[in-house]
Amino acid sequence: MSDHPAKWLQALQERSKALQERSRRLVGRMEIGRLRSRPRQDEAESDPAVAENPETAAQPATPKDSLFPKLQRAPERMQEFDNRMFVLCREQVEGRGEDFYLAAHCEKHIALGAFDGCGGSGAKVYSHLDGHTGAWAASRAAALAARDWFLDPSQDGDLAACIADALHACKAGDAAGQLLMGSLSREFPTTVSMFVKAMDAGETDFYWCGDSRCYVLDDQGLHQVTADDSAIQDAMQNLREDAPMTNVACASRPFSLHCVRRNLDRPSIILAATDGCFGYLPSPMAFERLLLETLSRASGIQDWKRRIDARIREVSGDDYTLVAWVHRFGSFREMKRALHRHLTALERAYFQADVPEEALFAQWEDYKKGYERMLPERPADGERG
Repeated sequence: MSDHPAKWLQALQERSKALQERSRRLVGRMEIGRLRSRPRQDEAESDPAVAENPETAAQPATPKDSLFPKLQRAPERMQEFDNRMFVLCREQVEGRGEDFYLAAHCEKHIALGAFDGCGGSGAKVYSHLDGHTGAWAASRAAALAARDWFLDPSQDGDLAACIADALHACKAGDAAGQLLMGSLSREFPTTVSMFVKAMDAGETDFYWCGDSRCYVLDDQGLHQVTADDSAIQDAMQNLREDAPMTNVACASRPFSLHCVRRNLDRPSIILAATDGCFGYLPSPMAFERLLLETLSRASGIQDWKRRIDARIREVSGDDYTLVAWVHRFGSFREMKRALHRHLTALERAYFQADVPEEALFAQWEDYKKGYERMLPERPADGERG
């Protein structure tokens, strides 16, 4: 490489130009969140601003016109499932939060997820996104692309490709983009943690990249289902060292979207969470304790969400997103009763106050036997984006 620096740089710039051109084409055809950059005829007739100037409406949309309004819109809350699920998405700074969520359903299936725009490498702000960061845009674009992929069987490509296309479309609107920077750093980076399942069946597909997680909580405890894309795999040690991520979805590098299928035959609660939910607690045991203690005091699913929110807000220094789906419990009372028995056992074994660090790690060695029961042996090789 050092013998031909000019050729290497030229090849790098040509590759960047090709990626930007591909992204510009994507902006014109993408339908993130089922919002169209060019209205249908019936939409034009119902919108006075469009109806008055049909020639303007027929012109290709600029990136800000086609993309930014889509990213501002939150997905549906699905209130008809309030007794089976909740969505908690909290911003540290109102209007500038870099987390987002997925909540979608069709006739017999549900898709829920949590997405965390990476504010370090994605801290650059973009004029075509009204001064928002790349991290802000990335989490939203990925979540809305996943929603389209789930709801529209005619979508071309796999889930990773749909997310990659959405992130490239975000990048396409950056008129001041730097060719070299776009190839060597992560642009529009976000984590992905989501699951898709038949509402009344146990078979569940989990998708992820980065360090956001999916969990299953049942009468045997809290189980992490997704393996962090991190230099440190141990969940307890990672709380102490905050290891860098080795894989996130982004617009400037290839990434892997892992997938694992689990058949959940026990009544359980399926969760997806960004690290603002669990990353400020002293141990994985403390996260389970937070979930179970708030549940024991709650009067229903939405009250449980409010209690979780209040507890996390006390300790978290980040945006946080947590989505949950109740699987096969006949009622909220039945769920509370089944999981309260486990809370009592855990209080005796792990939840004593003021435990020294050495003793806490000894508890973790015992606790993780159940906690890691559903983890894949290694991050599953999945779809490439």
